[in-house]
Amino acid sequence: MYASTMEFSKAEWVAKLNEKLGVLIPQIPTGSIVIQYEIVDDSHDSFFYHLFLGGSEAAVQEGKSEQADVTFSIDQDTAALIQEGSLSTEEAFLRGLLAVDGDVRLLVDIHDEIEN
Repeated sequence: MYASTMEFSKAEWVAKLNEKLGVLIPQIPTGSIVIQYEIVDDSHDSFFYHLFLGGSEAAVQEGKSEQADVTFSIDQDTAALIQEGSLSTEEAFLRGLLAVDGDVRLLVDIHDEIEN
């Protein structure tokens, strides 16, 4: 597995994600989506957070969402590599390091709307 020099801090993780979302605000789609992330650490404990995108709003919060449209499951080391930019989510998915469950079509539609 990948080794990462990034120390995992849940509160810092969520704060960094919210900071990065500020850049995306102009690109937020008119539709909405809730994406839940499950990050599994070396002792097999899970940390959950979820991302809401839609209606010119974006936010990341700790914990599970009861309204998640899509769930990503990933180990902590791979998640750290993605966050620091050493690995893309697409590459992680293609390597089998990232599992996706839920309404993948909605995810693709929202992604396409942001990219265009």
